[in-house]
Amino acid sequence: MREQIRPPLLSRVPAWAWMTIDTGVALVLAASFLQLVSSRSPAEPGVLDYAAALATSLPVAVRRLWPRPVFVIVLLAGLGMRAFLVPHADPLCLPLALYTLATRGKAVLALLAAGGTAAQGIVQLPLTAVARDQLGLVLAILVAAWAAGTAVRQRGLYTEQLAAQAEERARAEAMAERLRIARELHDVIGHSLSTIAVQAGVAGHLGGAGEMSRTLASIERTSRSALRETRQLLGVLREDGQDGRDALVPAPGLADLETLAAGARAAGLEVELRIDGQVGGEMELTVYRIVQEALTNVLKHAGARHVLVRVERREGELAVEVTDDGTRGRARPYGHGLTGLRERVRLSGGEFEAGARPVRGFRVLARLPL
Repeated sequence: MREQIRPPLLSRVPAWAWMTIDTGVALVLAASFLQLVSSRSPAEPGVLDYAAALATSLPVAVRRLWPRPVFVIVLLAGLGMRAFLVPHADPLCLPLALYTLATRGKAVLALLAAGGTAAQGIVQLPLTAVARDQLGLVLAILVAAWAAGTAVRQRGLYTEQLAAQAEERARAEAMAERLRIARELHDVIGHSLSTIAVQAGVAGHLGGAGEMSRTLASIERTSRSALRETRQLLGVLREDGQDGRDALVPAPGLADLETLAAGARAAGLEVELRIDGQVGGEMELTVYRIVQEALTNVLKHAGARHVLVRVERREGELAVEVTDDGTRGRARPYGHGLTGLRERVRLSGGEFEAGARPVRGFRVLARLPL
């Protein structure tokens, strides 16, 4: 069984758990700040002192819900806590609020505001070594918090972009596969049904039992071939293999062109097949589909008696040419079949031509690079 992909541990923590943790941190900081106000105040602490302590710490509990307002409140409330902090700047709540703000968006201005406020509280003229060290420490903490938040935000954006690209790529691959299967089904079913229709029409005008028997046998062979290829295509859609009975048959190739020509001959078409050279792999299926679609168009549209099929291996390419002597070449439609062939040949890096011949007939020519 394939192992299920699970998100990182921290992303599986629910929102209410983070809120609970933030609330606990805020309460601990509030208690610490209240203790500082009580212990370090030279006189009796006032209401504003306690309010500043609470306003600096308690908003941390909701920093994930409202990061910008929390940062502003903590920044301003920290001004009232300077007298009780060493150094005279908040090194705890303000960096935490800045980190949260940086995870949600660009926080360069917030960093400058926090750094300026901290510097204004610590730096006093003449500048002493202790004040310089304290300023460096506070600025380092602020920059580290901003950098950590920015890194988290950029990683999240990168992950989202990867997921979006993967989804788009999956959709494109699925669409390409559907188009490929549709093209294959069109080639298989279109050719077979066209051949069967022509043969059935011929059988209806035959009087001899022998001719009738041969025509019906040809119809049976064509039907079985179409069923076999359709079953092969549908097998691509199966998620799991079944048993030996569902094994896919090999894809048709150059060796099957004679069978293809025999089916067209049984429909009353004189087919001359010339094969000069051999190819392998997916190229064989491409050649077979080109010839199959061309013969289908001849049977359906051309009104021809003779067809020449040539497969010739030239220097660096394989030429597939199908010409007929039909009388309706200029009126033949350029339908889905020839459009599918053009796309198939283009995907193979080749060139495709289809059109009426100068005097009579129609020609389909494909040049496939080897």
